[in-house]
Amino acid sequence: MADDFRGLPWWGKLGGQFAAAAIPVYYGVDIDRFTFPIVGIHDLPGWLAAGLAFVWIVAIMNMVNFLDGLDGLAAGVCGISGITFAIIALSLNKPEAAVLSAIVAGICLGFLRHNFYPARIFMGDSGALLLGFVLATVSIQGLLKTAATVALFFPLLVLAVPILDTSFVVARRLKHGEKLYVPDQAHLHHRFLRRGFSQRQAVLYLYAWCVILGAAALATRFVPFREGGQWHLWPTVAVALIGFLAVATSLYMVYMLEILKLRRVRAWAERRRDAKAEQSRALSA
Repeated sequence: MADDFRGLPWWGKLGGQFAAAAIPVYYGVDIDRFTFPIVGIHDLPGWLAAGLAFVWIVAIMNMVNFLDGLDGLAAGVCGISGITFAIIALSLNKPEAAVLSAIVAGICLGFLRHNFYPARIFMGDSGALLLGFVLATVSIQGLLKTAATVALFFPLLVLAVPILDTSFVVARRLKHGEKLYVPDQAHLHHRFLRRGFSQRQAVLYLYAWCVILGAAALATRFVPFREGGQWHLWPTVAVALIGFLAVATSLYMVYMLEILKLRRVRAWAERRRDAKAEQSRALSA
């Protein structure tokens, strides 16, 4: 709130985030283990469990804050994430995490009535950082601390959009030697606007991307593709198709927004398009 009303230097905001992240870690919200297919459950030493949780919470807080660049974007993405987390946490017998996730979803969806384009109310850093804080902690306590197979993928899939957005921006800034804490116009929503999309269209595209990734997380949890150490053919095919859709959607976004300079792929596509045009002209002649 102090930052929204008066403005704080980057180190002041980061210090507040460190203090906030230290509280749940102190009370046992840490990444003490993770479950992965084939290799099974891996326990982590206490210092590493606390350190990973601390970094995860601070990172997600900032990622959600960075995503808050268009009307309704952060609220919608966090609402979708909250719904997905609630369903998964409830299935994992984590009712407290499920209820908290559902509360986040309800807050976000109610707020969207006033925040969707054209917005009348804005959440500011105090809202975005709080949403990131809650989603980060509930993903640790409600999803990672389980024996569920591929539990490590749940938060990564559900929060993939803010994670990818910040990762690409940070990589770009490091490549060009720019300061990490200085705002720029390289985020996903800025790229949509430069490609000619309206604010409403950009937000809806990002919503759809989040829904597809959330569906992939739900499919990983609820489709019984592997039970009792045995793989089941058709459930595995179904999960693979959903995963392929999620990956294909993500690659399409990367290609369309020119996040990576895929010169060879783009040149091949242009040559193919030119060849089809030449063939059409030849047939018409």
